[in-house]
Amino acid sequence: MQLRAIMPHENVYNAVDAVIAHGFAAVEGTKSQAVPFCERIIEALGPYDDVVPITSYQNVRNRGYLYLVVDTERFPLDDTSVLKRRVAELDRLEPG
Repeated sequence: MQLRAIMPHENVYNAVDAVIAHGFAAVEGTKSQAVPFCERIIEALGPYDDVVPITSYQNVRNRGYLYLVVDTERFPLDDTSVLKRRVAELDRLEPG
């Protein structure tokens, strides 16, 4: 699965697949659209015992910001530098 930003109107399992494959899903949209969608992603990740998801966001150059669902088992909270680089790279390669 290619890493890309997901829109809130898409199937929630596109985002679940991204979290499983890449350790995070990037959601494009306003706060009122993206936050409820992120909550749905976290709910849909419930059956995955090895995934510990949280919601976050990151300011990015092309889109302004992206909301994220991050698996803290893959991207620990004490070192977010790798995650930040991956999200910035996604924004650079797919400027929206």
